[in-house]
Amino acid sequence: MTLRSYTDVEQPSPPTSEETPVDVDLVQFNQWGWGTRTQWEVALNIVNATVGAGIIGLPFALVLAGFVPGIALSVMVAFLTTGAIYSMIVCGRHLNVTSFAALAEATMGSFGFYLLNLMLFIQSAGSCVSYFLLIADTMPVLTQLYLPQFPLLHHRQTLTFLIAVILVYPLNLFRSIGALARWSAFSVLLLPVMVLTVLIRAPLSIGQHETPFFKQGTDPLAAIGIMSFAFVCSQVAFSNYLSQKDQTMRAWLGTSYLSSAISWIVSISFAIVGYVSFGVDANANLFSNFPADDPIINIGRFALALSMVLTVPMAFYPARDAVQTVLYGQRATTAVEHHVLTFVLYAGLLAVGLYVTELGKVYATVGGMASACLAYLIPGYAYWRLFGRRVWQAAATPAQNEQDTLAQAPLLVKRDSDIVSPQGTWLLTACSLVLMLMGAIVMLLTALRAISA
Repeated sequence: MTLRSYTDVEQPSPPTSEETPVDVDLVQFNQWGWGTRTQWEVALNIVNATVGAGIIGLPFALVLAGFVPGIALSVMVAFLTTGAIYSMIVCGRHLNVTSFAALAEATMGSFGFYLLNLMLFIQSAGSCVSYFLLIADTMPVLTQLYLPQFPLLHHRQTLTFLIAVILVYPLNLFRSIGALARWSAFSVLLLPVMVLTVLIRAPLSIGQHETPFFKQGTDPLAAIGIMSFAFVCSQVAFSNYLSQKDQTMRAWLGTSYLSSAISWIVSISFAIVGYVSFGVDANANLFSNFPADDPIINIGRFALALSMVLTVPMAFYPARDAVQTVLYGQRATTAVEHHVLTFVLYAGLLAVGLYVTELGKVYATVGGMASACLAYLIPGYAYWRLFGRRVWQAAATPAQNEQDTLAQAPLLVKRDSDIVSPQGTWLLTACSLVLMLMGAIVMLLTALRAISA
């Protein structure tokens, strides 16, 4: 098999027509150079992983932070997310590691490995539970109204179980998240439907609720937790990068910006509409502010439920990867191991999702602890550990020639001659410092609140 080179790491050639989709799915899971997806497909995959259940709680986040401060916080979180997922791949290419867990272990030792996998599991499992919860809260409203002749489908737990087993479970059987790209594209197309239905009906409530725009909210910490939960996507950065055909750093930077921009536009549009319409009375699940028999809103409810069906796998894959990494290390699992782990883990998360009902608490707790650690603290520390000291040394010895600097950072080189500007290193270094500070503060305050509650 011929090899092609990406910077200093040899890469397998693209799959030939003789190789089956199963073979591609297997090697794409943990090897460079086997991606088959375009930047748009990968960006939509990331958007689908990002804009999930968390979008429903963003109007409530604006209530907690205040409207203007909340918008400012959302912009900051979006930019930090972009810097995090880009710098993670820079670090991964530098160390020749292909997973978040391997990156954490390489930069933080065994402590980082277990911390990452714990937080990754909490974040992804919490996301799965919240998606199941939204399905459970949404679909029975529709079946009771439009399918009164089937009382079995009116029961929250029964209906959620049937949907989870028949529709969602088969989507979790692949090894590589890249196999879900087309489903992700369809799921993303449902987001404008959700936003549009709210946009049509929500204005009818304008003026009926108190809506301060410049007043600071009562709980900005919880707002940051909700936003972190809504925007975090670092847990799928490596898997999506590996599924991208063009694996140059310039292409990945474009994908990072594109996915973050789409996610922010969709999410904040939903948040603004919800806040302007319902003000301080906006609920954690915005659709609960509307009557059950509103036909237009019910279209949005159905779009939300269908979107959650397609988004559960985007959270399940990282959760399974975390458990798989702890159990089997970096080796590829056998078919039996893969399917047994998938079944057991999925059954456990579904069982929790059938009984949990407090969506707001899921957002705040998971977002303030796991999301902050995954989105800010670990990516920031990884980049600082590998490149931060080098930047300061370069500043202290400006006479060092450019050739040596570039030789120390081979992953800032794309293809043969396309070199990322040295200014980019400074920007990422500053971003890593902000990421670490943000993550540490949010996690500490959330932990103190949980202890004192």
